Amino acid sequence: MPKNIVLDLQQDPELLNTTAKEWAEAINYTKKTQVRNFYDKVLELQEEIKKEGFENVYPFIKMLNSKVAYGVSRRVVSREFQNMMQQCLDQIKLDANGKEKFEVFKLFFEAVLGFFKGRD
Repeated sequence: MPKNIVLDLQQDPELLNTTAKEWAEAINYTKKTQVRNFYDKVLELQEEIKKEGFENVYPFIKMLNSKVAYGVSRRVVSREFQNMMQQCLDQIKLDANGKEKFEVFKLFFEAVLGFFKGRD
């Protein structure tokens, strides 16, 4: 199992490299299209934050947990992917650091996607 995710580039300077690579290997049984679909949803949420503000989009960020759970029930998303997403989403709070944590999450997810797609 890969190490716990800390959405802080100072606490984990390897977040976008080694940590992301470990998680890309761990989520191996998730369908590629699903990983891409979830990443696209994160990009959509990032655009919505720019238009509507973080506070208004926050509930939809948290709703990703239920979408991932649904993917697990359909067997298109692995438990490891669910674990990764849950660890990240749990760190995004409706506070002064929330928007920044979301941005780091997006970068982490982008790095995971790059390693995930480059594995075969």
